[in-house]
Amino acid sequence: MIGMKRLTIVVPYRDRPSQLKEFIGMVGAYFARDKVDRHIPYQVFIIEQEAGLQFNIGALRNIGFELGHGESDYTCFHDVDYLPIWADYSWSDVPTCLVWYGAETRPISKQSKLRVRHDLEHFYGGVTLTPNALFVAVDGYANDYWGWGYEDLDLKTRFQRAGIPFGHRKGTFRPLDHGNRGFLDDGQPTEEAVANRRRFDERWSSQSGMRRGAGGLTTMNYEILRRDRLSDPALAERPARWELVKVRLKQ
Repeated sequence: MIGMKRLTIVVPYRDRPSQLKEFIGMVGAYFARDKVDRHIPYQVFIIEQEAGLQFNIGALRNIGFELGHGESDYTCFHDVDYLPIWADYSWSDVPTCLVWYGAETRPISKQSKLRVRHDLEHFYGGVTLTPNALFVAVDGYANDYWGWGYEDLDLKTRFQRAGIPFGHRKGTFRPLDHGNRGFLDDGQPTEEAVANRRRFDERWSSQSGMRRGAGGLTTMNYEILRRDRLSDPALAERPARWELVKVRLKQ
């Protein structure tokens, strides 16, 4: 519709083909049929990290933002394992978490009955919206959280230190369960989670609002290996730009 804000959806991805297939079908249908969100001008960048280095969600999100922000007004950072049932992807003036129902708890592994419980009032992750100008103002995500965890909390802290408020929308999503790289089967944190927690604590231990060595949009180091437009039949109902971009991250 004329005058509506343009949306870029960024999906960090590696080694989950069945989840990606389900995501494409569900999200494509959602933006074709939802009575409100079907009018939003949108594009999707799925940023796939090549094998080798540990997964780096923050860096992949930064890359997707860099590729899409020139043709959009705001960006949704969307995990591949959350599928919208009822949600609201429309413009927000402030960083906003969309997922509520469906994020209450998540399993730590298929072998364990233990679950991670989220404090939804303070949870910021899974599916979030950010005005592009505010994302640039805090230099995006940090690029140095390798493995699991803390990139979302780091971004939230950047916004808080900059005096930028948050919003929540109580969207309903269907989670696609999988093993959690942050925990062992007994519930203890993995080495990579411990390392990222230490990095986060060292960076933000000061109350001055200054961060040390965090980097972000201005310090990215990567190579694009290939770019492919997706032509999945699930996207035919409402054509939009869906692109799979494979990248090589450099430390």
